[in-house]
Amino acid sequence: MRHNYVAAMNPLFRNLLLSFCATFVALAAARAQQPEPQKSVQTPRAVLRFDEARSEELADLRSAVDTVAAADGRPFAFKLNRRRATEEAVYDAATLWNVRRVRVKRRRMRLADSLGREKVRLVKFFIERDRRKGMRPHLLGNVAGYSWVSEIREGGRWREVPAFISVYTLREEVDSLREAGAVDVRGGVPEAFRHTLPRDTPYVLDGVEVSSAIFQFIDGLILRTLQVVDNDAVRRCVVGDTYPGRSPLVVLGGERITVAQWLEMCRAGLFDTRADVPMYYRYEVPVEAVKKYGEAGRYGAIRIDAAE
Repeated sequence: MRHNYVAAMNPLFRNLLLSFCATFVALAAARAQQPEPQKSVQTPRAVLRFDEARSEELADLRSAVDTVAAADGRPFAFKLNRRRATEEAVYDAATLWNVRRVRVKRRRMRLADSLGREKVRLVKFFIERDRRKGMRPHLLGNVAGYSWVSEIREGGRWREVPAFISVYTLREEVDSLREAGAVDVRGGVPEAFRHTLPRDTPYVLDGVEVSSAIFQFIDGLILRTLQVVDNDAVRRCVVGDTYPGRSPLVVLGGERITVAQWLEMCRAGLFDTRADVPMYYRYEVPVEAVKKYGEAGRYGAIRIDAAE
């Protein structure tokens, strides 16, 4: 005789089991009848102001980029124009202006402090052998000399301001004075030929208006032309352009961008000096940049980070 298993159970336990099963079935049915929630679609947007950035996020990005070159843990070895050289020697010899090309290879080599051959990352720098060809070209434009100022005196006190050109001399006038013998041995010219610039004078770099501080950072690095435009058709401004084909890598908050993209961000107001998060600029020489970013850093790198 077959027994009913549920009927043979303890009455109290049986009632609890049946109640649980009924509740589970009811909940499953109700859940099946509910419509699935629609996923919200968000349009991605770019935020271009650093006063909305977070220094912690920038630090994380910097760490991620810095570890790319050394991900395999190999030590670096260097060659300069096909000859073994120390990192210090290559650091001093390779500049933005004399680097021709760079190659980075994985090799097995014997290092100075090792007994056997080790896995290394070999960095080959090829630079101009003629020092005259590897020198920074002269600055072009109608300006012969100028002075950057970063402090002004107001109300009897000195206060710091974004750097700006306060005084400049015109190349044409200086050449005429030099021919007339009116320039002293130190290159000084009479006060009447030293022109002043207001602090609010616009600065235009590669056709993009930038802050005077950015223009000063480019000066001495990749600035090719510095010219003061002052005529009836155009408001007086400082105009410059950069050297084509020899631009450093730009690393903005850990992300690689081009100089052109950087200037476009300047146009968007990203590097406004009034931003709550001030920017810190640093130029890394070719050896530093190649170790971090590979062959793309052969002309060095401009690091732009949030100031600590």
